[in-house]
Amino acid sequence: MISSSKWSLHKFFAKSPHIRPFLPPTSLYQPALLSTYLGKYETIYIKPTRTHMGKGILRVQKKDSGYQFVKERGEPVEVPSLEELQRRLEKQCVEKQYIIQKGIDLAELKGRPYDIRVMMMRNGLGKWQYAGMLAKVAGSDSIITNVARGGGYAVTVPHALKKSLSLSSNEIRKIEQNLIRLSYQVCSHFNKYRHSAQIGVDFAIDKQGGIVVIEVNYDFPSHGLFAKLKDKTYFRTIKRLHFQYRNRVKRKKSFTPTKKRRA
Repeated sequence: MISSSKWSLHKFFAKSPHIRPFLPPTSLYQPALLSTYLGKYETIYIKPTRTHMGKGILRVQKKDSGYQFVKERGEPVEVPSLEELQRRLEKQCVEKQYIIQKGIDLAELKGRPYDIRVMMMRNGLGKWQYAGMLAKVAGSDSIITNVARGGGYAVTVPHALKKSLSLSSNEIRKIEQNLIRLSYQVCSHFNKYRHSAQIGVDFAIDKQGGIVVIEVNYDFPSHGLFAKLKDKTYFRTIKRLHFQYRNRVKRKKSFTPTKKRRA
């Protein structure tokens, strides 16, 4: 089995011809890559490979006066040169391993970036089933969209897409269908990695309506996140599918076929 780090999972999903086109340019981080990535992209992210909920994520941006970076949330730190940026980031990168990734120009709701979580669950037959989706909006001073850690909030996907990109109902429906289709492909490919009963796929939507796969959360993606929506339909569906699959597992464990005796 491969490692569960962000870097290993990125390489794993990059093997799928269906998922690869939706992955952002990503490398295993080393200071020498700062120049390469910042030469190509206005914004980059540096993420610890083994932390969750947005912990330790850094955003780095090019500015006319040099560079600036933010760790999780708060006021940006300005630095005049690439050399100084490398020195400052070295002090910030306290985890063992990081990835460096192209920053996505995320669609925004009232000036705050958001991403979309699609929840996939195994049903009572053990098959993957779409359970719901929502938009996670970043907190007022946060670079991460994790609601619990970043101080943000959750809204429905149609609301986020309509307000941020002024899309029609048909355009919104098409994006939702593409998100669901991609999520099924993520689950199908993930089956080659390990068995899991629930997966939360995080997608970025850029300001042109493009879709990017940000992260795949497996085993314990938050159910409570969907309880934050006013309409509890998705939350009830998630709980129902979770109950059905858990009962399936119990039945399989309790079933012990007996061997026939020879006559």
